[in-house]
Amino acid sequence: MNETTANPLFDAVMPFITEKAHFIIPLVLLWLVLFWKAGRRGRIVAFLTLVVIAISDQMSAHVLKSIFSRERPPYALEGVRLLVDTTRSFSFPSAHAANGLAVASFVSSFYPRTKLALYLVATLVAYSRVYVGVHYPLDVIGGAALGLLIGFSAAALSRRALRLEPASGRKPCQDVTSR
Repeated sequence: MNETTANPLFDAVMPFITEKAHFIIPLVLLWLVLFWKAGRRGRIVAFLTLVVIAISDQMSAHVLKSIFSRERPPYALEGVRLLVDTTRSFSFPSAHAANGLAVASFVSSFYPRTKLALYLVATLVAYSRVYVGVHYPLDVIGGAALGLLIGFSAAALSRRALRLEPASGRKPCQDVTSR
């Protein structure tokens, strides 16, 4: 993926997308909208989103990376097209993918209308990590799986413990005929 999908447009766009400061801006805007405009549920979801990110980031970057100790592609392989600077930290799983998918799955569980935008941003960021040469595809898949697990689990626990429902007001599996 790092070599076979290479093209001038992606060579310009993917380093921009993968830069933390650039994809955090839409997430901060989402958080602010939830906190100030979406009422009580929005403030709770905004706060819990920070908890979800903290859990996802710690699990991916500090627990699992040290367990798997997988070297990043530019240090393990020859000929990797490295389009951004990288660290010597381990590669598996991708924390970018884990955090993005954790936020997407958690927030969209309560605000289904955000699903397309959140998953699109998370997927682009995840793909960009392989494209720019700092992760293997399996790193991103593992990070995405971890993020989805954390996001959906946190949403289920939040629904149960705090009685939070999706923005539509309907329970997630409520049968329309039972009204």
